[in-house]
Amino acid sequence: DAGGEAIHRQKRLTRPRPEVDRVGSAWLIRNFIDPKARFVFGTDPAKQRDAIPYDMFEVEFSHHGDDCTFETLVKRFGITDKAVGKIAEIVHDIDLADGKFQTTEGVGLEQVLKGWAKSGLSDEELLKRGGDCFDALYQQLKK
Repeated sequence: DAGGEAIHRQKRLTRPRPEVDRVGSAWLIRNFIDPKARFVFGTDPAKQRDAIPYDMFEVEFSHHGDDCTFETLVKRFGITDKAVGKIAEIVHDIDLADGKFQTTEGVGLEQVLKGWAKSGLSDEELLKRGGDCFDALYQQLKK
């Protein structure tokens, strides 16, 4: 279907200096939605109309209700993988800090991502290394 095809192999735009929700969402996009996705960074979706924005103010793929962007993507694309569902809870708890799911796994993940950001890694490298962390977390949570 042409609409479904349009969502694949596209550029994705998010804000610079990605933290857990943007890094996790990039991992989710690459592993469950669009393996050929490319990521760019900026603050104004109007300046990059060829990219699908995520985790930005007033865009389709962002926070909705009490869901973080990762949860929005899981729901929008109908991802039912149980390990992804657990990761969604972890990302929610870190990103929104509302204690909704009472997870503890994300504490170290958040600190590692913030440490890498402080060390001056590029946005691209933050997505790459953060993606490796999400790969490992996914493997640990898979049954």
